[in-house]
This record gives sequence, structure tokens and C-alpha cells, in this order.
Amino acid sequence: MPNNPRQDAMTSKQVMLILAATLLLQVLAGCTLFQSEKIDPMDVQSTGIYPRRQLWAVVPLRNESGSALDPDRGARIADTLAGRLETQPGIDVLPVNRVLAAMESLQMTEITTPAEALTLRHVLEVDALVVGTISAFDAYDPPKLGLGIELYVDDNLPWFRGVGDLSTLQQSSTDTLSRPVGSNNSAYQQNRSHQPLTVAVGYFDAAEPGTRDLLKQYAKDRGVKPSDKNNWRLYRINMDLYTEFVAHIVSDRLMQSETLRLNPPPPLAPSHVDEDIDPEFF
Repeated sequence: MPNNPRQDAMTSKQVMLILAATLLLQVLAGCTLFQSEKIDPMDVQSTGIYPRRQLWAVVPLRNESGSALDPDRGARIADTLAGRLETQPGIDVLPVNRVLAAMESLQMTEITTPAEALTLRHVLEVDALVVGTISAFDAYDPPKLGLGIELYVDDNLPWFRGVGDLSTLQQSSTDTLSRPVGSNNSAYQQNRSHQPLTVAVGYFDAAEPGTRDLLKQYAKDRGVKPSDKNNWRLYRINMDLYTEFVAHIVSDRLMQSETLRLNPPPPLAPSHVDEDIDPEFF
């Protein structure tokens, strides 16, 4: 019997529907897989030491070394620090060129005061701003490099203030005596909030045995064999690699200070003297 054109049309339509349904299922399965791999911004492994993921920025470092440096040296070191900080769990870092563009819009050539740092942080809309200086720089073997970095934060965020905050931990019982005459408490606290929350510094002279040991360990962690003196020496004679080494240590010190600030050790229990012991015994 001849084929019924109507039946053939229905069969073709059914095949098209089956193919469309199969394709849709594949797309949905792919979307589900993609969504399952997304980073949860509130996940502990994603947030690191903070309650949620952080967005930071690093300002080109100011040269206070007394040495004449390339104009872009501060920005290059900031790039290195930004790359290192971005390896920390829960921290994303803006590109340094975004920071430079914001500074240009504010007609800032460098950050010299806490007020400027806080203004730039507000314009960039970041949770924290890292501002630093180059305190020493000598690229000749053995190299020398000193860096200091400060963390300026949005103190409206609860994890940047309150219990565990450095301004509380470091405040002594006689701190009220150091307030300016006539200042009220709110003005004093506002002035304190303009200071960096955390500071990290380091000076590294490759001629010193301690620095050389740290540098050797740093190179070893990156695949350099202890017996391969030529590759290890490369970290000494290449200032960019040496800068990465110093940035690695200084940024880690900053994060260690932040970890300690957020999780301070419990206070030591007061010691008690047995009342039966004669005080003159001591």
C-alpha cells in the first residue's frame, strides 16, 4: 500500500520533538553541572578567614628608599603583591591599572595620608585597600628590599571592627590620657578609624644568612633543587624574582596578623598565690 503522507508528516514531527526534547535535557544537565561548580560566596572554603568573600585593591607603592627607581617600580611591586594576596582564600583583588585609573580621576599621584587612602577605597568600592612603601631597594647582588604595607578597610563591615579589632586590642588602660584636650569620645574614635587596621613590614638583605635560608626554602618550594646552585642563584640576581619572594613573606605576615586579630588567643588565666605561703618566701 502507498505510504500515507499524513502519517509520514506525523512521524517526522514526532522525530523532531524527540530530538528537541533530547537537546533540551542535555542543555539542562549542562546548566545543572555548571551551577554545581559555582563558588558559593558564603562557603567557608571560599571565604577564608572572613564571613564572606572580600574585594581588595593594592595601591602602587611609594618610594621612600632614597634610591632612584623606575617610575613604574611601585606599580610593578603592587602587581606582585596583588597576585600574592589573590592566592589567599576568600580574597579577590582588583587589577592595579584600575587603581591607577581611579587615582588619576581623583588627581592623586600617590597616597600619602590615611584620608586619601579612605577616599580612594570609597571610590573603588572595595572592602579593603592595601597601601605601601618601598623602604629599601638595591638590585645588585646580593639584593636588598624593604617593604611596608598597611590595610585600610571599610569599618562599617562588622569583621573590621568590634571585638578583636586592633584598636581595641592595642588600647591600654591609660589610653584616655593620650586623647587631645577637649576631644570627645566619638571624635576620638572617628580619628582612630582613619588609621590602618593592620600593618606588615619586612627588610630582606640577601647577604644575611637568615634571608638566604628563607630564599633557598622559597626557591625549593618552587621546584629548585638544593643542589642546583645556578637556579637558586637566579632568585638572587633577578630582582623581579627577589621581589616576588619578599612580597610573598610580607603579604603572608599581613594575613597572619589579620587571622590573629579575628581569632585572638584566649587571655591567660591570672595566677593565684597560695594564701598559706609566706609572702617573704618570694
